[in-house]
Amino acid sequence: MKRNLAERAQQLQGPRYRGARSTLVNWTEAVAAGQIEGILKLYAPDAVLVPTLSNEIVFSEDDRRRYFEFFLSDGVPSCEIKRDEVRIDQQNSTVLIGGIYCFVFPRKSGVEKVPARFLFTFEEFGTRWLITGHHSSRCV
Repeated sequence: MKRNLAERAQQLQGPRYRGARSTLVNWTEAVAAGQIEGILKLYAPDAVLVPTLSNEIVFSEDDRRRYFEFFLSDGVPSCEIKRDEVRIDQQNSTVLIGGIYCFVFPRKSGVEKVPARFLFTFEEFGTRWLITGHHSSRCV
């Protein structure tokens, strides 16, 4: 079922979208700054992470920390969102943002571009929007 443009425009003006989108932007900035603590604080304690460069499914903060230490171990990438779509579940106050982002890693042999699909789910905890689910997979 296609959403009409007026419904989409209304969703994109709402506080739920703005809160979730702000968390997503903060995530890309924390990744690009190599700030593992900044990345981790954006996830809910019980968030599920299905990461880009791993075959593991990650459920705990310690495992998320290990993954992001690995992810950033060979250079801190820039991260740019190329395209995204949003779905807001009004009944459960959950925001889903899916799309394409591109990581650009500095390597000794030059830069490595890693375009990837992503799907984030966000929920509001008090006054903070946190990531409750994150799936990312390299584009083919």
